[in-house]
Amino acid sequence: MTSKTKGVSAASEAPAPTTLSVFRDTLFTSRVLVLLEAGRTLKVEKGQVAVASDDTVALEYLRGRKDFVAVEG
Repeated sequence: MTSKTKGVSAASEAPAPTTLSVFRDTLFTSRVLVLLEAGRTLKVEKGQVAVASDDTVALEYLRGRKDFVAVEG
């Protein structure tokens, strides 16, 4: 007798965890950044903002500003 059910691994169904890129705001401890092109905002809290490492719009924006420094770690 053969089984007709297919085994699906849980790893293929679960989304991969997103890694974050963290930037330190050198001017403010709290503010809202408006990304007009993307139609969304980023929140700076406690002097930092974190974005997904695959968020190219946010990464380009933050890397292009002198008041944000990438946090290694």
